[in-house]
Amino acid sequence: MINRTGTIYILLIASIIMTVVSAAITYRNTIEKRQATRAVIHTYKTIQSSTQLLSLLKDAETSERGYIITGDSTFLEPYREAETDLEAEIDSLSTLIQDKGQISNLERKIVNVAQRRHNELNAVLNAYKHAGKDSAVTRVRHKIGKTHMDTLRRLVRRLTDMERLSLARQNVMLTHNTHMEDTARFSAFAIIGLTSLVALIALRRKQRRNNTLLEKLNTLNAGLEQNVAERTHQLVEANRQKDHFLGIASHDLKVPLSGILNLANLIKTDVPPQTTRAHEYLAYIEDSCRSMLLLITNLLDINRMERSVITVTRQPVDLSTLFTRLKTQFSHQARNKGIQLNISAPSETIHTDQDALTRILENLVSNAIKFSPAGTAIDIHAIQTSTHTNILITDQGPGIPEEELPLLFEKFQKLSNKPTGVESSTGLGLSIVKELVSLLHGTIAVTSRLNQGTTFTITLPN
Repeated sequence: MINRTGTIYILLIASIIMTVVSAAITYRNTIEKRQATRAVIHTYKTIQSSTQLLSLLKDAETSERGYIITGDSTFLEPYREAETDLEAEIDSLSTLIQDKGQISNLERKIVNVAQRRHNELNAVLNAYKHAGKDSAVTRVRHKIGKTHMDTLRRLVRRLTDMERLSLARQNVMLTHNTHMEDTARFSAFAIIGLTSLVALIALRRKQRRNNTLLEKLNTLNAGLEQNVAERTHQLVEANRQKDHFLGIASHDLKVPLSGILNLANLIKTDVPPQTTRAHEYLAYIEDSCRSMLLLITNLLDINRMERSVITVTRQPVDLSTLFTRLKTQFSHQARNKGIQLNISAPSETIHTDQDALTRILENLVSNAIKFSPAGTAIDIHAIQTSTHTNILITDQGPGIPEEELPLLFEKFQKLSNKPTGVESSTGLGLSIVKELVSLLHGTIAVTSRLNQGTTFTITLPN
């Protein structure tokens, strides 16, 4: 198969080369035929002009002699007509010779002899007018005119013979080039035909081989489809069991954690800690329980999102109540890290899903506290327009490197920044925020500067 393919490639290359050669020869022949056509036309015009010039000189000579012999001025009328045409024909022949580009001595001699004979005829006529008939007859008897006419006849014959010989040579050359062109074309077509034949044979053999392979593949695919169907059923069942297990485990974990958190609150309320250390232990228990509850809630949210079972219910939400609840929920955690939590409770109302918006803000505020160092502040406020509400969460943390911003909302992405306390990070919070904001038909944007802080801006329709 490799040898056959190589043969096809060689034949294709050869056919391309021959096609290019044939095109080049055709192009050259076209140019040469065009030049030959112009040369033929020019040759015939030159011969015609030379012959016409010779004929006009004969007519002028005959008319002039008749006038000299008889003295009848009527003989001058053909002379004057011939003289007018003679000047025009000499100019025409000169133009043809110049158009040819290469002026031979023969063509130059024809023009010179014709002009001298023309001048001689005028000189004889002038001698007749000014010195009389005898002077004119004396000039005619010198036979200078006859010598010029004989010379002109020989030159015209030589020119005609040379031009015909040149045309014959061009015809031979064109015939040779046409033969070369036909040979190149035939060779190109023959190689193309041979290439097509070899390619057709190779394709037919490959098609038979492919049909055999296709039958084997169909047999294998039938077995694979059955295996895939069985495996898919097993995966669906395993995924269902995983979701069921995750739901049960998360629910079973939330219940005792909520109980522990409530007991810690009761202890602080009914039995105030007697020592600072006991108070710190209770605070640590509360923070740990809240972190665990947030993690479990995130896992449940991710599970529901993957199963597309989260529903959104739009209703009026009082932002003042929501922000106050956030401040109560996170003020203790922020105070323990030495972070000032500035939450401006707005008076606006927004139509959205309260649970989803609460989860969004909880994740963003928790992240801000988690990654902010002591002695900094976190500002949370809202700006409402006629159509949208913007909620901004700004921290004074280390900022996010520009190259890590595209990864910010991906699942299980842990960036270079580390929590400033002993908190843990699963990389789920911001991906959940992104999904929930999309469900609320809103957008989220982030701006960050290294060592200056980060701002998350949530834009939701009113």
